[in-house]
Amino acid sequence: MTTNASTPVAFVTGAASGIGKASAAALAAAGWTVAGADLYGADGILACDVTSREAVEAAVARCVADHGSLDAVVNAAGTGRPVSFLDATDETWQSTFDVNLMGTVRVCRAALPHLRESEHPARGIVNFTSQAAKTGGLIIGAPYSAAKAAVLCLTKTLAAEFGGDGIRVNAVAPGIIDTAFLDGVPGIRERGSQLPLGRIGDPREVADVVAFLLSPAASYLTGEIIDVNGGLYMD
Repeated sequence: MTTNASTPVAFVTGAASGIGKASAAALAAAGWTVAGADLYGADGILACDVTSREAVEAAVARCVADHGSLDAVVNAAGTGRPVSFLDATDETWQSTFDVNLMGTVRVCRAALPHLRESEHPARGIVNFTSQAAKTGGLIIGAPYSAAKAAVLCLTKTLAAEFGGDGIRVNAVAPGIIDTAFLDGVPGIRERGSQLPLGRIGDPREVADVVAFLLSPAASYLTGEIIDVNGGLYMD
């Protein structure tokens, strides 16, 4: 089914849960047609393993075929578990980078030709880095922090390279957000009371920033990393 040409289309990875699901809902509420994708397909969610170039290309192609265009991308798929540097094997490093960094690379590479064709004024990409990318992530460890730091750099590079095409590329850096991701990080939920705002964040609070970045209100904003962390880290 092809979407009305006046309705912009966003491709959102990690859309089955957490911040990705909240981002998809926020964009839908803002008038976007959302093509959600996740590792395991579900009702209304395309199956897409971001570690597979073929799977990513197929999902992006399906999005365009179903909806007639592609105007924005949200790279919310990610993974990470706490690990000390000396315990992190090569396989840990490679798998962490394959999802967080290379997954983002694969989606951007597949989507950018379509974004170049888009004439929607809010066309662009929102990547997901992390507060850990800026501070070193003392709890989560080096592989995740380094992978997310690479996404931060990638975001700025893409913003510079594709700005001439009118494509804005920004990133969101969440702090401690109430998702299942926290279940794998012992003791992190208890840190909420220590934050300047006194609590951990809600996925919808991150999703609202994603929707803003893909709105006309952010039309002169590109290459930026927006911290959403309740004051945990102040740039």
